[in-house]
Amino acid sequence: RSSDLEILPFMIYPIYNTLQKTDNSLVEAAQDLGANRWQSFWKVIVPLSMPGVYSGIVMVFMPTVSTFAIAELLTHNNIKLFGSLIQDYITTTDLLNYGAVLSLVLLIIIGLTSFFGDHDDKEEGGLV
Repeated sequence: RSSDLEILPFMIYPIYNTLQKTDNSLVEAAQDLGANRWQSFWKVIVPLSMPGVYSGIVMVFMPTVSTFAIAELLTHNNIKLFGSLIQDYITTTDLLNYGAVLSLVLLIIIGLTSFFGDHDDKEEGGLV
């Protein structure tokens, strides 16, 4: 389904961000201790990527459920939220491109907030 592919970047980005921050020496240490690449992946990479998987799940499923529930149940669709506006453009009108642009804007906003939010950890200068 196309709706499954639309939320894919929101799941991939947190996992990528988490894996980018992992220390490569952990994989090297696992291989030095006799693990092959497959074992290193399952014993080191997968457990270290779980915070990104959790963050992706929260980013994808929680806002999706709550946005549409709030907009439909509480306001009887009198108030348009960003998620319901994207849904309306993609599913009910011929403005698929406009809905895609709104989705891209939302993705860029999330990316920028993640980029600037990560800046504080690097400036502390304390023990890692």
